[in-house]
Amino acid sequence: LATSLPLSYSSSVFVRTDTDRLDVMKVLITGPSDTPYANGCFVLDVYFPAEYPAVPMLINLETTGRHSVRFNPNLYNDGKVCLSVLNTWHGRPEEKWNAHTSSFLQVLVSIQSLILVPEPYFNEPGYERSRGTRVGSSASLEYNSNIYQAAVRWAMLDHLRNPEPCFKEVIQTHFWIKRNEIMQTVANWITELEGQSGDERTQRSIQLNLMALKRHYVKLQEELAKLPTPAGLEDL
Repeated sequence: LATSLPLSYSSSVFVRTDTDRLDVMKVLITGPSDTPYANGCFVLDVYFPAEYPAVPMLINLETTGRHSVRFNPNLYNDGKVCLSVLNTWHGRPEEKWNAHTSSFLQVLVSIQSLILVPEPYFNEPGYERSRGTRVGSSASLEYNSNIYQAAVRWAMLDHLRNPEPCFKEVIQTHFWIKRNEIMQTVANWITELEGQSGDERTQRSIQLNLMALKRHYVKLQEELAKLPTPAGLEDL
């Protein structure tokens, strides 16, 4: 696992173990580029039951805005992570957990690549058929508009102000290295939402999320400016 975790400029996965409790771990996933989760920090708690690997590990998303945000159809605001491989989501038998072939790494990569996607609206069962239609595109943008502002507030600002202790150095280094890209990405989200039109209800929803996003943008700029330069990166 230590040599196989996804590590790239676009999105990375970090794992911390507990020397006293080998059955628990913490995971940090940075949101992939070109998604409404881009550069956000998403923390998960992992528990390996005594029956593992006969049964899958239990995973709970901790980045939920204090249980106020459902970041994805597969990520509930109570922290539940719905994936076929975790046996928490309906799927074909071959997609379910297999004690002989399934792995913790597979689960982490699935969260990163199958859940943290560009248009999470279409992860909802049955919604995929509306992809490419005017109605589907409008609904997807409305969904993303909420994720944009929630990601900045809870996956960026909250971690800048109160970083998870075991990932504090990783989080601060991540935000420092990508601070300019992050501000540009959020500015692009604002521009995207300002240029949209649609029915009255959708527009009202998007405008509310846009106003929140603009407020968070100002605070994000302030918090990023406070970050100390990480050791060894003084010349960057």
